[in-house]
Amino acid sequence: MRTSVDLPDELMKKAKIKAVEEGISLKDLIIRSLTNELDQTKDVQGTPWKDLKGKGTASGLSADKSGFEE
Repeated sequence: MRTSVDLPDELMKKAKIKAVEEGISLKDLIIRSLTNELDQTKDVQGTPWKDLKGKGTASGLSADKSGFEE
C-alpha cells in the first residue's frame, strides 16, 4: 500500500543514514521498524509483569500467568 507521512527532517536524515549503513532500502528499514514496534506491543499484552514497570508486587502472579512456556 502506498501512503504519505510527514516526518521531522532530523528523523528522516537518521533513517536514511541507518538504511545506507545497513545496506537496505529506506522502505525496508521502515517496514522492519514498524514490524518490531508492533511485535513489541503484542508481546506486552499477556505479560503481567511488564505492567508493573518497577512498581508493586508480583506476589499474586501464578506460574501459568507468567508468560513463560515452561
